[in-house]
Amino acid sequence: MSREPIRLILACLTAILLITPAASAHDDHGGTWEPSPVSRTANLKVLATSEKVFADPTYRNSDLAFWGGVAYAGNYDGFRSIDISDPEKPTVLSDFVCPGSQQDVSVWKGLLFSSIDAPVTGPECGSPRSPSGTPGFEGIRIFDVSNPSAPSYVGAVATDCGSHTHTLVPDPADPSHVYLYVASYPSGVLAESAYGNSCSRLAPDGTQGHSKISVIEVPLADPASAAVVSEPTFELDDFRSTAGFRGCHDISVFSEIQRAAAACMSEGQIWDLSDLERPQTIARVHNPAVEFFHSATFTWDGSTLLFGDEAGGGTSPRCRASDPTTLGAIWIYDMASLDLGTGVEPSLSHFKIPRVQGDVARCTMHNFNVLPVEGRYVAVSAAYSGGTTVFDFTDRSRPVEIAHNDPHGANTWSSYWYNGQIYTNDTGRGFDVMLLSDQARAGAKRLPYLNPQTQEQLIP
Repeated sequence: MSREPIRLILACLTAILLITPAASAHDDHGGTWEPSPVSRTANLKVLATSEKVFADPTYRNSDLAFWGGVAYAGNYDGFRSIDISDPEKPTVLSDFVCPGSQQDVSVWKGLLFSSIDAPVTGPECGSPRSPSGTPGFEGIRIFDVSNPSAPSYVGAVATDCGSHTHTLVPDPADPSHVYLYVASYPSGVLAESAYGNSCSRLAPDGTQGHSKISVIEVPLADPASAAVVSEPTFELDDFRSTAGFRGCHDISVFSEIQRAAAACMSEGQIWDLSDLERPQTIARVHNPAVEFFHSATFTWDGSTLLFGDEAGGGTSPRCRASDPTTLGAIWIYDMASLDLGTGVEPSLSHFKIPRVQGDVARCTMHNFNVLPVEGRYVAVSAAYSGGTTVFDFTDRSRPVEIAHNDPHGANTWSSYWYNGQIYTNDTGRGFDVMLLSDQARAGAKRLPYLNPQTQEQLIP
């Protein structure tokens, strides 16, 4: 990724904007970015960085999950276990090598799950990538991380069209197991592999071939026996009018309200989770301003839904001076106003970083979550070359940025609030810990763990 210096900085209404020159060459990291000026507000600073770099433009650091004082940071080589008990001194406990794309991660009671979305010759660690067009294993890998310093491979479950992302779904009625909702879409066509997974946009008779998720049940006492227990299908629109190109990119669940929000490329959906193995669509959300429904999350009171647009697929510039504020934004919806209509559902508003990133820098809103605070709505989001942003949408019709940090060479995949800090995983930099010094964080609840796409209990 190349990146021009920031040409325009819009003043933040509530903080002092700091601009510093580009770092000198000896500060450069390897990976998927180029040097660029730093831009940040005074109320959001980097406390510490744990670098993870690799001199390959196809390499990425990806998503994050948290259990107690340990962060799990996915990357295309595997994942890292990082001790964050002292946020100013994150310590790598393990850098576990198990290559695959794209290593979306979740963690639960000593188990870690990772997504594999490109065929490899086998599920075990060390299996090379399959030759182009050749079927192979895709799906979920399972690891024992009961000792975060010494992870071990447990097993794997193959899923059709792989696992681009997955969402951990607890079962409040039966804590002896958890479910994984595996999201995938048919970006290619592959015959059935030796592991039983295949991928097709259309069935042989021309009907829809892939418009589903895979639901995996994981018995916690015997995780190696995890298996697909259902493959619910959904009515979805073709993406960009490509016949059969349907599927969901990411899914967020909220256990107490029995709802899921699914970002499904051409549309968003709300699912009823009364039956965890068979979620049912209760609302569809269409928005012609959205290029790609990518991510979703709820406010902690369950009243409001955010859908993220990964315009340009995360590989193209969408924060140019000529781009509208609607392009690559996070869209805010009132849950009560959504229905089963297939027309355009009205949003309350949208938010996008107010800084131009140049004509070549990849930029769009990416992975995000909402702070667990009472009485106001505040969200944290990654924005690729735009770094990390914090915005207040307590007035849901007028979201406003209250802080940002765009560190040297940012290409930020994930930015999440967790227990007093903001943690980011940057595709080229590695793992950053940031401190938000703002009244917006006052009263934020501490959580025993966090899988960012899984919310369990309401916070009024």
